[in-house]
Order: sequence, then structure tokens, then C-alpha cells
Amino acid sequence: MIKKIVLTGGPCAGKTTAIQRIVEEFEEKGLNVYVVPEAATLLINMGLKPFGNNALSTIEFQKQIFDISFKLEKIAETVSKRSERDSIILFDRGLVDSKAYMSEHEWKRLLRNYNIKDSNLFNKYDLVLHLRSVAWDKQEFYTLSNNKARTESVTEARLLDMNTLHCWLGHHNLKILGNDTSFDEKINRVIEGIYNEIEKPFPIQRQFKYLVSSVNEEELYKNTNGISLNIEQYYIDNNDSELFFRKITKDNDQSFKMITKKDTEFNNERITTQKGISEKEYYSNFSKDILPVEKTRYCFEYNNCYYRLDTFDDGLKILEIEETNKTVDIDIPPFIEIEKEISNDKKYRNSYIYKMKNRSNN
Repeated sequence: MIKKIVLTGGPCAGKTTAIQRIVEEFEEKGLNVYVVPEAATLLINMGLKPFGNNALSTIEFQKQIFDISFKLEKIAETVSKRSERDSIILFDRGLVDSKAYMSEHEWKRLLRNYNIKDSNLFNKYDLVLHLRSVAWDKQEFYTLSNNKARTESVTEARLLDMNTLHCWLGHHNLKILGNDTSFDEKINRVIEGIYNEIEKPFPIQRQFKYLVSSVNEEELYKNTNGISLNIEQYYIDNNDSELFFRKITKDNDQSFKMITKKDTEFNNERITTQKGISEKEYYSNFSKDILPVEKTRYCFEYNNCYYRLDTFDDGLKILEIEETNKTVDIDIPPFIEIEKEISNDKKYRNSYIYKMKNRSNN
């Protein structure tokens, strides 16, 4: 299975956070996720712009976008076809988005240059998720700081959001995600839409945690087709937010993230943001005598539930079960022995384990 999914929308709609969540969510579930970046941002960051000094014409700029996008898409398709795993090709905007920045005459001219029709572009994508810009109804969250290529005012952001949505109207599988919920719920709706598209049960927000006494590893691996991740986490005390850093290693490939969870005064929302960082940035935040939380996570599906089996470096084993919208009963796999449920026991939270680990170290 290869699914092509577009994330689109106006400026400051949450696409960057959504992409990070999608990659983390579905790679953990055993899928390959290939992200095709927004070509316009790549070009603008290179200094090739349709505005300012030495500006490219609109048609030339959009032609460059088409050329880059076609090549990147072909690379993602080729690699995904070689894999035995199901894959998601995630597009940070699709080719149809270019229409929002052009006149109808310019758009038709561009399509003629490539001998392609609107319907051909629509049919390239299995699902289109349009995230509405916060410029419409939550202007206090509108910012230009998280994208150097973004220059739009609130009014311009609204117009671009409207024009972008108009370009995709008529697609056979278009979903519109507004700001009528909290930001976290908006991102969860993105995740749910993708679960529906790949025909897998969506994990609802209830989790169950159990202290594990033993695991029959032979039966575990024989009865499940999961993936293993090595996870390392550091926490930093922050007055107005929770801040932690995570390193994930999968098949010798490492990624580094900074994650912040912050309460706001607006409608009791809690904003979660994730940012990819370099290895140097990751380690620059801690002294050498600080010990991270280290664990191996095995992720698998069993009887319509998602399971995460965490084995910490001291031997502690914790099983997390994500209930899904198709779950009937919580089912403990027969190859795992449970000592007790610890869903509400704060002593088994990663942040508490981190604090205790470093208290004993000092």
C-alpha cells in the first residue's frame, strides 16, 4: 500500500506540527513515511523569489516549483515501491496549491507547458487535508516567526487560505479542518483522517498502562509484526511550560526533537509543539553528569489495539495500550504477564523516572 496525502491550508494553520506528528505516529506503527517538502519554501530560502529585488516572474517561479515537486515525488515513489512495508507519501502542499498564486490565464499556460490537466493533478493524491489558518478566528496565535519564507499579514493570510481551499474544491477526498476545537484536537483530527484513509483503527485518547512482570519474547515476535525504537529523553525545568528533548534511534537512523507543552489563557487550550533539532543542539542543553531516561520501545498491533512495550535500562517494563475506535475489550496479549495497572500512578511517568534517576545519581 502506498498512500499519497496532501497537507495544505493558509499560512499558520498548523501544517509543520501536523507533519511532525504524522511522521512520529505512523512510523511508530510500522509504516514508512516520506515527506515531500514545500518547494516554494525551498526556493525562497535559496534566494529565488517572486518578489523583491531580482524577482522571478510568477510563471517562472511556479515552473520551478513544478520541476522540483515532480522530481521529489518521483524519488519518494521509487523508494516506497522498493519497500516491503506500507508507505505514506506526505506532501507539504500539492501541485494544485500553485493555482492560488496565479491568474487563471497563467495557470492554464503552466498546465499546457506540462501537457497536464487539473484532473490529472487531482488524481495524483488519495487524500487532501486542508487546515484552516488561525488568521480567520484565532488571530492571537498568528505568527511569522516560525517560517522565514512567510511574509503575509493576517488579511493576506485569510485570502490565501480561501484561495487555496478553492483550488482543491472538487477533489474526491478533501477534508477541511477548522479551528473550532483546541489546536491539539485539530492535529488529532488530521491523524484520524489518515487512519481512516489507510483503513486502520484510530487510537482514541484513552491509554492504559501496566507494570509488566515478564515477557515471552519468542512468542511476542512470532505473533506480532512490530518495530523497535531506542528512545532517550532529557527534561528541563521550565516555569511556564514543560520542556523535554528526545532522541529516537530506528535502524541506526537517529532523529532529535525538542518538545514543549504550554498552557494558554485562551479557552483552556494546551499547545504542544515539536521541533526537529540537530545532534549538537540536542546535547548542548545538558551537562555530562545528567542521566537521560533510556528505553527500548517495541510497537505492535494486536486484536485492534496498539501496544507499546517499553523496557527501561534498569529492567523496568511498562506496557501501554491505546484504545481505538474499534476496540471492544482491553486485551492483554497472552505472551505478556502483568503485575498491576499503573495508568494513574505518577511514579511510572517518564518525567518522574527521570527525576528519581538523577536524584540518586547526585
